[in-house]
Amino acid sequence: MDRKEFFKKSMISLGISPFLFSSNPFGSLRAAEEEESIVLPSKVKSVIFIEMMGGMSHVDTLDPKPNSVFAKVNSSISGLSLLEPFSLTAKQLHTIGIVKSTWSEEGDHGFAQMLLGTGYRMTEAMGFPDIPHFGAVIAYAKKSKIKSSYFPSYVTIGGRGGKNGNSGFLGIDYSGYHVGNVDEPIQHFNPSYGKFSEDRILRRKDLVSFLNAEFSKTYPTNESKHWKNMLVAAEEFRSSKNIDSFRISLEDEKTRARYGTTWQGKAMLLAKRLATQEVPFIHISIGGFDTHTGNKAQITKIMKETDMGIAALLEDLNNTGLIKQTLFVLTSEFGRTPDVGSRDGRDHHPKVWSTLLGGGPFAKGYVLGETDETGSKPLKPTEALHVRDLVATIYKAAGVDPEASLTNSFGRPFLLTTKKAKVYEDLF
Repeated sequence: MDRKEFFKKSMISLGISPFLFSSNPFGSLRAAEEEESIVLPSKVKSVIFIEMMGGMSHVDTLDPKPNSVFAKVNSSISGLSLLEPFSLTAKQLHTIGIVKSTWSEEGDHGFAQMLLGTGYRMTEAMGFPDIPHFGAVIAYAKKSKIKSSYFPSYVTIGGRGGKNGNSGFLGIDYSGYHVGNVDEPIQHFNPSYGKFSEDRILRRKDLVSFLNAEFSKTYPTNESKHWKNMLVAAEEFRSSKNIDSFRISLEDEKTRARYGTTWQGKAMLLAKRLATQEVPFIHISIGGFDTHTGNKAQITKIMKETDMGIAALLEDLNNTGLIKQTLFVLTSEFGRTPDVGSRDGRDHHPKVWSTLLGGGPFAKGYVLGETDETGSKPLKPTEALHVRDLVATIYKAAGVDPEASLTNSFGRPFLLTTKKAKVYEDLF
């Protein structure tokens, strides 16, 4: 058994998963000067990023057209309608805004999710295999401002497609802590002693600490520092009073009922609690929108489980004032074709789709862009928002300089966004 495998087994015996915080536990350490160099002034403390994975049909959810399969519903923005699947969210739309002209060139799931997660097209990422998700970059920029000695700065909830949770060259400290079960979001931190006594496990822990110390003296590498930091972070997290932020059961029954009993509703409630704790990036992934067949039935099912939670989240962010320091984003990797196929399905359509975007410095109740009569393309190219521009705009609103660069694991400068990316200043 090599040393790495030994540490894995030792941590598991303590009830700690060694990969809770990282898909790349040996990423390079970042310099404090670099962290400061990418920071812009901003009152935003948290970003709630809701990714409707698979490609949500914009013409059946947020952009009513004659070929929509659902009826229109009035929104709380005067003169603007959404569709039935978002009927409750529509009543809270005045708290944020909508971009009806998001677009890209990427019609493949993997390529489109890469672009949405990083601001880079796959072809632009050649030579940079370890690009972090932009959520990890925001976590990196804001982690030093977190109130506790250790608390996750990037939390992923639900699905794990694309670059979700990936910190790339930023390393272990900025990877997503993943919540796969919203009813037991911190199950890995419940001690699992099995047939052994707590005293025996603690003796094993002391042995691991001794071996770590001896190994570090002989081999003072970044790898050994990371293993030590990971153990310390896990212990700090497990013993932190702030860990209660993950326990949605502590909310009163009335509040839990407003969000709903589905996992999506619980995820929205958890996101609110984490935003209250000022966790920098909270990423909720909701799958099932790749509706090549059964488009109407699938959207009906997903949104019946999701709409209530989104509406409750927006209402609470607005009523508590958290909206002033929390960005809210709901988008997909692309839209779907305006034409319905023979099997009640729509295909991939990256030429245009809709994004809900608000909070922080963004105006309330705005509408950016519109589409043509069928929802096939943006009506005005000057109001079209490319995905790379969306990422750059989120960066700026969150207090990260989109034109800044970081040093990657090869020692090369990496621009946070491509030179083509432009912040859409009219949203501020």
